[in-house]
Amino acid sequence: MIPEEVVQQQLYFYNNHDLDGFISTYHEEIKIYNLIDNSIILEGKDALKEKYRERLQILKVHADIQNRIIIGNKVIDHEYVTAINTDTIVKAVAIYEVEEDLIKKVWFVFE
Repeated sequence: MIPEEVVQQQLYFYNNHDLDGFISTYHEEIKIYNLIDNSIILEGKDALKEKYRERLQILKVHADIQNRIIIGNKVIDHEYVTAINTDTIVKAVAIYEVEEDLIKKVWFVFE
């Protein structure tokens, strides 16, 4: 599977609030970073599942991709994220690094 397909699959699961499907697109040793200072936001699939459980099952978040760039095994998405019953849009850039058909690293920067 090419990197863009993996990232698109996780976006599909994210927008359909399928926590198990979403988690299945990530590597066991996933690391998510803050792009600004390269600090680790979370590490490991269990932490990922806990972090996203509320977002997917309660807040029912939805991400709209404004722009996507693919460079090798990196997929860079400019995202607008909203939650159910809110008019607030969170603007973010996510850089996904795909290895062995799974997302292994992600860097986020938020507006």
